[in-house]
Amino acid sequence: MAQATTVPFSGVKVMLESTMTPGTFVAPCGLTERSFTLSKETNDTTSIDCEDEDKAAYVDRDVVSKSATISGEGVLARESISRWRAAFESDEPVLARVVLAGAAAEGGGSWEGLFHLTSFEIGATRGERATVSVEMQSSGAVTFTAAAA
Repeated sequence: MAQATTVPFSGVKVMLESTMTPGTFVAPCGLTERSFTLSKETNDTTSIDCEDEDKAAYVDRDVVSKSATISGEGVLARESISRWRAAFESDEPVLARVVLAGAAAEGGGSWEGLFHLTSFEIGATRGERATVSVEMQSSGAVTFTAAAA
């Protein structure tokens, strides 16, 4: 049996376009958990078997829309508060990138698109460090670019 080649925590990065230098992406500090979800909305149609109408029918599914979600949780890093706040205060979506480390042959590359910061939660518990939780929803297409070979 061969051991699986896994991706380390640092191999998944959430990055936002810099407000100071457009075209440059910066990973907000503090996220100790992060995830990226691609989803499809579908409509279902049940199609009967014309030869045997009493036979169990199969469901056909048609894609209606696609969406992406970025979420993360962690410690509230002062270095990132203003960037998260700017993303939330903007009525326009911000450019975000999710990087998966590795060469193209290993599945590495990045997804990029416009996202709205739909949730920005700050929490605190006595005796502990403050925390942050964020969620971003895509607005328009999210494209994948394979890493270099």
